Amino acid sequence: MPLDLLVPDLLSPDTASPRLRSLEKWLARADIERDAAGGLAWLGRAFGLGDIPVAAIERSADPAPGAWMRADPVHLRIQGDAVHLYDSSALQVTPAEAHELIGALQSHFASDGLEFTAPSPDRWYVRMPAGEAPRTTPLAEAKGRNVFGLLPADRRWRSAMTEAQMILSGHDVNARRESEGKLAINSTWFWGAGALPVAAAKPYSVVYADDALARGLGTWSGARVTLVPRSIKDVELERAGDAILVALHEASRLDADERWFAALGTALDRFDRVRIVLPSPSHTVVATLTGSARWRWLRASKPLASYA
Repeated sequence: MPLDLLVPDLLSPDTASPRLRSLEKWLARADIERDAAGGLAWLGRAFGLGDIPVAAIERSADPAPGAWMRADPVHLRIQGDAVHLYDSSALQVTPAEAHELIGALQSHFASDGLEFTAPSPDRWYVRMPAGEAPRTTPLAEAKGRNVFGLLPADRRWRSAMTEAQMILSGHDVNARRESEGKLAINSTWFWGAGALPVAAAKPYSVVYADDALARGLGTWSGARVTLVPRSIKDVELERAGDAILVALHEASRLDADERWFAALGTALDRFDRVRIVLPSPSHTVVATLTGSARWRWLRASKPLASYA
């Protein structure tokens, strides 16, 4: 029975790589492959997808006609000759603020056949007519960068982004935020467009995940989807031969090394194979552990950052 541990963000260039000693020990003992596909590509390919229609997949539990796109709240700041993007992690958007701002966007764009929703304060969506899926840049790739050259390829959506900036910048929500010394929520970032695919691959019988994308992929594929347990010891065994995915989006926390990676030796007693999947923007590190990994004592550990 194979177990895949997907650990996003650990190799992200804008995240300080922590020293996870147990993880580094097991990476040294693993068989390492570097997949040329970076970002979300490895996860999408595992589910039989090329480009992932992120928004539609995330909303797969409540499918609706048309195509969906993320329209996430961001702050754009002019710095010299560049415009830099700050995502929701720097904004701390409240549910009340999201409700007001989404209402303003919906009121303005309704006549264009668009529908804005915010199921989470930091995760906004727009539904658009079927057949529209502009080429965009994922938010993770735009974060902290100059957004020139990263805007939607379609002129209509660049114009829509400009209109959204005008609506949000002048809204009372931002007047209050600025009076409190907070960054303004002065734009949306469009990305992850597309319609829900008809065919679904089912690479995993069970998907443990807390984030919307991994849970959406599991739901769309027909897997049993449940929240991430406290530790690797709590991952339940299913039927023989079934594959399990655990998406760890908080693995950089100090206690994650103890809860998830220190017990990998015990996990190898329960699973035929454990793969640790570490995506970065440029590639994905896939570290495969089998029973023989326990005896590779002489392999020296390397800092996690060396795998980036």
